[in-house]
Amino acid sequence: MKRMLAALLLGAGVGMGAHAHGLLPAKTEAMPGCAWALLHSATTPATGAWGDADTETGRAIDAGTVFNIASVSKQFTALAILLLVQDKQLDLDRPLSQYLPQITGELGKPTLRQMLRHTGGLPDYIDPLFEAGREDEVVTAAETLEVIARQPHLRFAPGARFEYSNTGYFLLAQVVEHVSGQALATFSRQYIFEPLGMRDTTIVDHYPSGIAAMARGYQIDAGRARISESRWEQTGDGQVHASARDMLRWLRHLDDDTVLSTPSGRPADAGVLSLLTSGDTPVSEARNGYQFGLEAIKLEHENAWAHGGGWAGYRSFMAYAPESRRGVAVLCNTTDVSARGAAGEILAGAWEAPASARRRRSLDKP
Repeated sequence: MKRMLAALLLGAGVGMGAHAHGLLPAKTEAMPGCAWALLHSATTPATGAWGDADTETGRAIDAGTVFNIASVSKQFTALAILLLVQDKQLDLDRPLSQYLPQITGELGKPTLRQMLRHTGGLPDYIDPLFEAGREDEVVTAAETLEVIARQPHLRFAPGARFEYSNTGYFLLAQVVEHVSGQALATFSRQYIFEPLGMRDTTIVDHYPSGIAAMARGYQIDAGRARISESRWEQTGDGQVHASARDMLRWLRHLDDDTVLSTPSGRPADAGVLSLLTSGDTPVSEARNGYQFGLEAIKLEHENAWAHGGGWAGYRSFMAYAPESRRGVAVLCNTTDVSARGAAGEILAGAWEAPASARRRRSLDKP
């Protein structure tokens, strides 16, 4: 399930091995794969790719292929919230119910800060939808709000512990819409993606997506690829769709700590990375160091900020290490790849693709 996949991708070990097994099945027919972006002090920033965006047509993955990056999306949701905080339209320490009055009782008690840090105790929205047989159906944001509102209790008192919560980030997207008057997709395009030059990146909140360069998602069963995609329309906890070349642009903006303008038109008080890591947990804490859509991890024995994602047939991982100014992102359209493991291989080999994938790769140096 989405929550379980995200938790596994986010928290599975603090180290990143230099080699990942099973990056590609040992097949010669058309198979899905990955695109990657690398920011590295030892070489020119680069992007590369291997595999097929569509196995039926043989359309190859390249740096402009667009992937569903799943929970890697959360840092962009956090940034949208923080831009509104900069304009004093939101207060991180106010309860959810102040901004979404339809979320009443216990469910409205977590603060925005607690939701951003996954300590709000909100109940999961995904399991009830799976149990209702909605896995392969269109599920709208309005229907999801109804599912959440029917839950009688929080899972634990707000602030009592860390528990990864897609519900919290979905509700943060609703807060952005309620306060700004714009859907998260529109807000993010206007105040984040377009200013940063991320021209391939969008938030999909309805289907069909209409993205011509979209990679199909695949589940690998017995060495064969079958389509695995979702038509759920919730945003905030996922649904950012991006290319490797845009993720390289994002890594560069983290590296430069680029300052964005707030919706009111004034420069934010801090840059992108400073805003996202402005909580009370330093990057040196490798466990339970979740800030605003980024987690403190060890990246090849180095402190870094990172996030992983997994949904349907898509897997993703990105990380940025401030001390060495290295960053990597891997976007995949197959369940048969460890995006985090592939990121380790790419970092270890500078801009060379993982050895197991070199038979099918494209390489660009922006």
